[in-house]
Parts: sequence; C-alpha cells; structure tokens
Amino acid sequence: MGFKVRGYTREVPQEKVRDYSLFAIASEGSVREPEYFLPFDGIERIKVDIIESELAEEDGQRESTGSSPSQVLKRVMEYIVKYQLSVENGDSLWCVIDVDRWPQEQIEELHAFCAQKENWHLVISNPCIEIWLLYHKMADLTGLGIIEAKDAKRALGEIDGGYYYIKYLPLMLDAIENASRADSMPDGWMPGLLETKVYHLARALYERMGKVRFEKFVAWLPQLDREMRKKNVRK
Repeated sequence: MGFKVRGYTREVPQEKVRDYSLFAIASEGSVREPEYFLPFDGIERIKVDIIESELAEEDGQRESTGSSPSQVLKRVMEYIVKYQLSVENGDSLWCVIDVDRWPQEQIEELHAFCAQKENWHLVISNPCIEIWLLYHKMADLTGLGIIEAKDAKRALGEIDGGYYYIKYLPLMLDAIENASRADSMPDGWMPGLLETKVYHLARALYERMGKVRFEKFVAWLPQLDREMRKKNVRK
C-alpha cells in the first residue's frame, strides 16, 4: 500500500505527547499487518508505529529475514531502548505473530518478554493473521478446511474478491465480536486452531478512539484509499 510509517517519539514534540497513546506494533508480517493497522495512525489521541526491520527493508526480503519470533523480539528490544517506550505515558507494545511454522521455544521466549510489563502484549493467530481477517466476514471458520496457513490464505482469497483493507476495517467490531466468541481460552495467551488473540489489539484501539471517532474513521477510509491510489500511480 505504501503507507508512510510515522514515528511517534520521533515526530511528536515531547510537550504534546501526553494527549496521545502510542501503539507500537511489531509483526512478523510485512504487508497485511502494517496495511491493516497503519491507517489508525494520526487519529486523534492515537499514534501507531510499526516496528520494522531496517535490514530486511534494504535487502527486500522482509518476510524471510525479519519474521521469526526471535527476530521480532530483537527488533522490539532495540526499539524500546532507542525510543524509550514508556508504560507511564500510556504507551503500549503489541507483538503480532502467527503460530505457523515457528518453534514453540521462540514463541514462549517472546511471551515471557512481553509478560514483564502490563502494557506489553503478545497477540497470536493460529495458524496465521488471515484468521483474524476472516473473522471480519464470518463468525464460524470450522467449515473452511483450515489446518495450515496456506489454507487460511486460500479461504481469505475466495471471499468477496479477496482481501483489501478498505473492505475489512469498517467491519472491525464484527471481527472483535466473532474472534472473542471463538476464543476457547480467553484468559490464555496461546490460541487454539482457528483462533486469534488480535482482537485484544483491535479492542484497545477502539476503546481509545470511542464510537464517534471510529465512525468518523470509517467514513474517512474511502478518502484515504483514493489518496493512496494516487500516490501509487505517481510512483
């Protein structure tokens, strides 16, 4: 999509920071997650910063070089030190990963790190982020034949002409409801198959915005989409 990643602590003067809540999001995916969450950046009272891998960007191999839980953890630790992520200011950290193909010990290491602070969160999708996206359109995924990530990607591609963020963000409240109802272990951190914990992040964003701001955000999305298409055409 080509969204601009705007740094919270890097662009907002310190005296103005208190009116905002920072959502620092580190994800293993370099497309779906930034495309979904970056539009929330700049909404009143919210800043979203995607913690990316600079090395992966330079090499053009973001998925293969910076996507494992251990690499997500490395980027997060560097980010916290560099930009002084502050729990006292209401800042929150969200690590968004998939179960997919990763060793359990790496996932547990990332969970142990996030468990150190109240505002640090690990939200996992099983097997992949597409489970979260599917819950925007469906309340029950059990009939889709999903076992692996490739199955979820296939199912998403078969719905409504395929995934596009402009069609899914307005349905975020439906996704929160559907995903939370499907969560067999709401107090646990590891989701079962066809489950996702990403609804915790979406709910936190919505609660910070409130109903009125969310409705304004949804109404503004077509304008954002037109602006992004124009930028992509110019490129």
